[in-house]
Amino acid sequence: MPTAARKPPAKRRIKPYTQGDLDSMCGIYAIINAFRALCGEMTWEISTQLFQRLVRCLNRHAKQAVVPIIFGTDRSLMRKLLSEAQRYLKKRLKIELAIEPKGRELKAKSLAAAWVRLSAIVDETTVLILPLSGRWDHWTVLYEIKGRKIRLIDSDDRRELTRSRCTLGAAKTHDCLELSGTIAIRRVRP
Repeated sequence: MPTAARKPPAKRRIKPYTQGDLDSMCGIYAIINAFRALCGEMTWEISTQLFQRLVRCLNRHAKQAVVPIIFGTDRSLMRKLLSEAQRYLKKRLKIELAIEPKGRELKAKSLAAAWVRLSAIVDETTVLILPLSGRWDHWTVLYEIKGRKIRLIDSDDRRELTRSRCTLGAAKTHDCLELSGTIAIRRVRP
């Protein structure tokens, strides 16, 4: 019995996965992006070596290195990774960066007050690593605030947060600014 020729399945366009879609390594990317924002001397090679160093650091500081890769970086591990990156940059490029937790300074009862306090910290020599929750748990880099927008350097290619889409309290539909976990990185010298 003759069979009908089968048509191949229709090739459908799919959106490809990008870095971060399947892993939770935004903490490491936030560190590298923050350092790059402050240090134009960081080349692709230096960034790659720093990435490798931070991934190896997971083995030393996490009970299982796979946990932060799959579930994300907690604040304690983030501080350890930042210290490791800070030492590396000082040794490799002779650049000194100050790393300062800013959670206490940023306590605010309103989003407007938080905006003002964040604006007072960020300048040409200082960026903030900002943890987000709500719509997603994520570490990002805040480098500028203009009006009602926070400008980002982000591993998920987000460029800004709009104040109307942000909150300080728990929410599933807005970005919650986790101010208590905010970390300032400032270029000291040279």
